Amino acid sequence: MLAGAALAAITVLGFAPHADAHGNVKEPKPTFESGKSTVEWVVNIDNFWDVGSGGDQVGKFKTMAKEKGMSVRDVVLEMVKDKKCGYTRTDVDPQPIPSDGNVKWRSNRDGGFGHTGPCEVYIDDKMVAHGDNCEEDFPGGGDESNKPSIIPVDYSSCSGKCTLSLYWLAFQN
Repeated sequence: MLAGAALAAITVLGFAPHADAHGNVKEPKPTFESGKSTVEWVVNIDNFWDVGSGGDQVGKFKTMAKEKGMSVRDVVLEMVKDKKCGYTRTDVDPQPIPSDGNVKWRSNRDGGFGHTGPCEVYIDDKMVAHGDNCEEDFPGGGDESNKPSIIPVDYSSCSGKCTLSLYWLAFQN
C-alpha cells in the first residue's frame, strides 16, 4: 500500500516569468487538503536559472542540471520551499498500488501532460521513473480526451507504507 500517495506534482516553469500549468496524479489516488484545488499549480515561480527563453528548453535544463548535479526533484524542492507535497496530505490511509503498475497523470482539461518538461516519480527517496520531456515520453490525450499520461513505475521498493511523489517542471515560451 502507498501511504497517502503524496503529490509533489508541483508544476514549475523553469524558463519563463511565471508558472501556469495544471494537473494532478489520477492514480494512485491522492488525498487533497480540504478546500484546495486539485488541478491548479501550487506556487508561482520566477526563473530558477537564467538561460533565456524559447528554443530547446528541455535540452537547456538537462545540460544545466547535469552541470549543477541536480535532479528534477532537487530543483522543484528548492523552488517550493514549504510546499513539498503540494496540496496533498500524507497523514491518510494508504492507497493500493495500481494493479497495472502505472502512475496516471491528468491535466486540468482531462488529457495528459500539457507542456514540455522533465518529470520524476519517487517512492520515498528512490527514483522509480524519469522522463526528459514527459509530454513526449509519456503521451496522453489532448484536452477533454479523458486519456491521462501513463508512467510505468516499479513499485517493488514499496513494502508496506511508502509515499509516492511526482515532480514536473513545465516549460512554456
